[in-house]
Amino acid sequence: MTNPLLSLACERIITPNGIRSGYLHISGEKIVALDDSPRGQVIDYRGAMLMPGFVDIHVHGWGRGSFAWKGERHSLRAMSQDLVNAGVTSWLATSATQPEDFLLESLATAAQWIADTRPEDGAQAVGIHMEGPYINPKFIGMQRLDCVQQPSIAGFERYQHAACGHIRLMTLAPELPGALALIRHLHQSGVTISAGHTDATFDEIGLAIDAGLNHFTHAFSAMRGLHHREPGVVGALMYYEETFAEVAKQSGITLRPEVFDILYRLKQDRRMVMMSDCLGYVDFPEGFEFKHYLRQETFRIRQHALEITDRHGCTRTISPEDWPEVCRLEMSFLDSVKNVVPRLKNGWVSAAQIACLNPAILAGAAQRKGSLESGKDADILVLDDKENLQAVWCRGVLQPLIR
Repeated sequence: MTNPLLSLACERIITPNGIRSGYLHISGEKIVALDDSPRGQVIDYRGAMLMPGFVDIHVHGWGRGSFAWKGERHSLRAMSQDLVNAGVTSWLATSATQPEDFLLESLATAAQWIADTRPEDGAQAVGIHMEGPYINPKFIGMQRLDCVQQPSIAGFERYQHAACGHIRLMTLAPELPGALALIRHLHQSGVTISAGHTDATFDEIGLAIDAGLNHFTHAFSAMRGLHHREPGVVGALMYYEETFAEVAKQSGITLRPEVFDILYRLKQDRRMVMMSDCLGYVDFPEGFEFKHYLRQETFRIRQHALEITDRHGCTRTISPEDWPEVCRLEMSFLDSVKNVVPRLKNGWVSAAQIACLNPAILAGAAQRKGSLESGKDADILVLDDKENLQAVWCRGVLQPLIR
């Protein structure tokens, strides 16, 4: 049940204006004030730090659920429950380039989950991110080549209808025929447009920005690189200061730390975005198999368990019920943030901007998510003195964590 009135006492509360001490007051699902006086029931977090919950706008799956590959309600439920263990309190259910019937059905399922979800269910799905199907086959990445489509306003509206209007972000290749018209349509509809899986030239990105594009999906990955005579997509995302750029989990595999630092120097806190791009391997369909070209491992589902074969031919099996092993399959959002905090301009204050508020802006949810401010949802992380999760609150409800 939602608590009627709580005061969280803490000496390190991360706010948009810096770190302060005091009492963060919660009534129902909302933050109602932050001041120096206790009200109602006091919960003592004075040895910890209060941080806004992370907002993951690019997550296909996590833990024991994979929306993009299963598209089922149980997958969404598992993701909501498991994401809190990564510090995520809000997320966009992210699709992949899949067969048309599967996309339409999974979008409808996500829309129903978004409508039904309660604070007790865990991290809140606040919308849908469609990654594809309007992407360039040249930069297919881990998407399905046989399911790529040409951009179409009618096609998007078919998806948006299935999603009951919950598509908040779309990744596409702006150089494809029909893309500019679709970008204008998306912009007018209030949907965030991001360039990804794209071979666009620098000038083509400029035209897309004029049409309403303002974000770049997994910066540097699956896009035309920088050349001094053709700056490409990478050159454009670095050149256009007002665009956002997202980076995937900071494990050192997807993006070298030095490359993260270069982009951060350009984008700073205002335009950098962190996300996970996680997949939720153990919830892939029975018989599914793919090779992860970065990890040099082959993943397959056999008899409802995940088999992983490394480049030396050694195979290990992970059961979906083995949580310690499942949560180690992909770096958590919190661990990714912890890896970059020492290199950010203002430490955890900067982290709250790039991992919470900026993604909330792109998700169209900044009026209620992304910062510890009066009137916003009580989505709160409590981090101990080692910066590990001590507690997680989603819309005013204390969540069970898997220890």
